[in-house]
Amino acid sequence: MIDRQIGNILTLKNIDHFSAVEIRTAYIAIQRDEQLDPASVRRFVYEALLKLVKRGWLKKQTSNKKGVTRYIKTNLFEYDYFKKLALSISEPITEIDEKKYKQTLTTRLKQYNADLLEGLGAVKEYIALKDIHPELHTHLKQRYMAVQENNHILKGKIGVLNELIKSNTET
Repeated sequence: MIDRQIGNILTLKNIDHFSAVEIRTAYIAIQRDEQLDPASVRRFVYEALLKLVKRGWLKKQTSNKKGVTRYIKTNLFEYDYFKKLALSISEPITEIDEKKYKQTLTTRLKQYNADLLEGLGAVKEYIALKDIHPELHTHLKQRYMAVQENNHILKGKIGVLNELIKSNTET
């Protein structure tokens, strides 16, 4: 599910051809929370935008000159989905839901940390194999880059979960 505030931003008709950083800035402005970490929010926004790209609602376009990525709404963009999301009234979280939520956060954090550790091991192994077999550099580099990208995604997820766990214990 996409965050309600991100949905509110994206449903504005004049919001199109935008970057993740622009949506992040709008999100921070709407939240009015000075404690929000811009880097974590950018990762959070980026993850939401990727979900919409996978659904076909947004098209991701990267310029060749500067490498700037912009998102464009497609004809499949579901304004109604976001309107329903905005109208939905969030019900108060019960104590049982709160406990389950904390458990979910902790479980996911442990899994992502384990996945990241595995990914870091894979990166070291690719580097070692490249040193042993330099002729396979091109072949290994492609796999190495895929693992590195996945590690960056995991770091973003871990950061978000740590932030949520921290904010959850403060309340």
